[in-house]
Amino acid sequence: MKVCTRCVLPETYPGIEFNEQGVCNFCTGFDSREKQMEEAGNHFKNEEEVKEALKKYKALNRKYDLLVPLSGGVDSCFTLIQIVEKFGLRPLVFHSDHGWDDPTATRNVEKLCKELDVDLLIWKNDLVFMRKLFKYFNESDDYTVSPCYPCGNMLYLNGLELADNFDIPLVINGYSKGQAAMMHDKDKAQDWYGRMINVILETGDQEFFETFTKKWQLLKKQVIYTTREDLERPVNPEKLLFIPFFVFQFYKTDKEQLQKICRDRFDWQPIDVSYPARSTNCEMIWLNSFRDLNKRSYTHYHDEYSTLIRAGEITREQAIRDLELNPPTGILERLSQEIDVDLEDLK
Repeated sequence: MKVCTRCVLPETYPGIEFNEQGVCNFCTGFDSREKQMEEAGNHFKNEEEVKEALKKYKALNRKYDLLVPLSGGVDSCFTLIQIVEKFGLRPLVFHSDHGWDDPTATRNVEKLCKELDVDLLIWKNDLVFMRKLFKYFNESDDYTVSPCYPCGNMLYLNGLELADNFDIPLVINGYSKGQAAMMHDKDKAQDWYGRMINVILETGDQEFFETFTKKWQLLKKQVIYTTREDLERPVNPEKLLFIPFFVFQFYKTDKEQLQKICRDRFDWQPIDVSYPARSTNCEMIWLNSFRDLNKRSYTHYHDEYSTLIRAGEITREQAIRDLELNPPTGILERLSQEIDVDLEDLK
């Protein structure tokens, strides 16, 4: 199978094309966009500029200056440490438990919040709903959307809902540049939303459909950070500004460095084994990624890691190693049983 010689996207990725050097159009397009952004001066130059721009949220004199989702991985933990200790902001920390979280990740969340003396809310999701979500999207014949995508959106929308309920106009998440790029692609997001709706409609589960679509109404209130002007504008109390933290050029998604920082600060611990390697993800990642690799030859994370390669934050060789799927013995069988999916159908 042909794979881009610069990133890790295969020829089965929708819309991909290769030039004579075997480099895909997404890589060449990335270079062009970054050059335009740099020439337009749309990036913050350093941490101090960001800190200054965030002061207006502290000036609102509310109990919480912002909401910070925390997974327990090094990206989100580093983000929270920076927000509290470098920026001096008062966060409400939010952890979403969809039923297949690793206990080590949750302990990391609780330890860090205790260490920083910040308020923490843990959202226990409806397991009946989440089982259906994983079942429906794993069994779907539309392979464009990974089951990880609707799950990630549900957890993301939980955060927007909390921010809205607590009247907090700012959400900062430890998303990588790869995750930020996926959020910024509005055409893809619209296409995937339509595909998700079709998958759900085909199940005939009206109750699930209504719960799923009701969540999406919160997106009308969000503004996703794209350029520095989004943060420099006056606070709009009718909107929720969402900032993927590592979108700033001076923050790097260096797993080894971030692990050291988090270990030194609060005894952060890695989970025993995860996918991609060196990450802190839930158990259901294994089944979702198994299905994706078998049905379309790439996972939800090939997209993210390809952007990280283009941004110079990970080598192609390291990404290939991290994205190699080696599930723990018996976990695919157990997970497929828990959501009532025939594992053979995912092969």
